[in-house]
Amino acid sequence: MKTFLDTSILVDYLRGFKPSKSIVDKVRGGQIDAYISALTEAELLSGSECQTEDRLREVLALVSLFRKLDVDNNICRTAGEFKRNYNLSLADCIIAATASAQEAKLWTRDLKDFKRIKEIDVESPYS
Repeated sequence: MKTFLDTSILVDYLRGFKPSKSIVDKVRGGQIDAYISALTEAELLSGSECQTEDRLREVLALVSLFRKLDVDNNICRTAGEFKRNYNLSLADCIIAATASAQEAKLWTRDLKDFKRIKEIDVESPYS
């Protein structure tokens, strides 16, 4: 099964959380076929830490390890439906819709909100 990572997992990595480092190491080694949304890249790059050249390079190197999926019209439509039905943030709905379009398992730290979306398979990679 494809694995789709929510932004929270990559934020954990950037903050030095060891279980997330293990996941990224497995992606780097080809043991996990992992995907992220283009939205995740934008979210990471929007952080104030990316004002420093070193952190910006680190974030760009991190996102380059993953298969990045663009937000297309079908994902936008599904995200809109998720937003109407589950009243979550639009960003979370776009992430969920992208995972759904790929028929991928969504790994996230934010189980409480994403578990509400019945159309996706979601779990914490840390348990």
